[in-house]
Amino acid sequence: MYTFYKFHPICIIPIYKIKCLNNKFNSFFPNQWQLILMNEGSLTKSLSNLTSKIIQTNLLQKEYKKYQVVKRNIRCVWLETSIYTKLIFARSLWILIYNNKIYKIINTNKPIGFSLIENKIDTYKQIHEIYYGYCQKLEKNFTLKTAIWGRKYTLHYSNKSSTIIQEFFSPYIKKFFTK
Repeated sequence: MYTFYKFHPICIIPIYKIKCLNNKFNSFFPNQWQLILMNEGSLTKSLSNLTSKIIQTNLLQKEYKKYQVVKRNIRCVWLETSIYTKLIFARSLWILIYNNKIYKIINTNKPIGFSLIENKIDTYKQIHEIYYGYCQKLEKNFTLKTAIWGRKYTLHYSNKSSTIIQEFFSPYIKKFFTK
């Protein structure tokens, strides 16, 4: 159910095009969104600092599927503040051929980034694209009827891609920059 929220993109921009745009990118994307969308570090840690609140995970779906020898897990979560303000909807696809170590230590009650930091696991985040669009289900959960920013990236562990993550951001995040 949660895995397939229908997202209607207005624009999808591959990361290589963003790097070519340089100054045009800066005028098109507000600085606040650039900090969030292009963040290659721990987004949950940045959000925690930005909101001055603990970021919690509300696990919606965890699904295990096996295709021949490839095992996959799908995880869908809301990242929200301690006062239940939904900030991000994230879905991740875990390919369990060689990254069982990471998946086993990920605490489903915590954001992935927090678990990786706690367990001192070094990963590399490769951002593929950012997008802007609409999704009625997400708008309803964010309680804001407006376009939503999102991004897709891969986490690499030991030079292998291990997890594909999509994140959809509440427009409410921008308000934390003005406080």
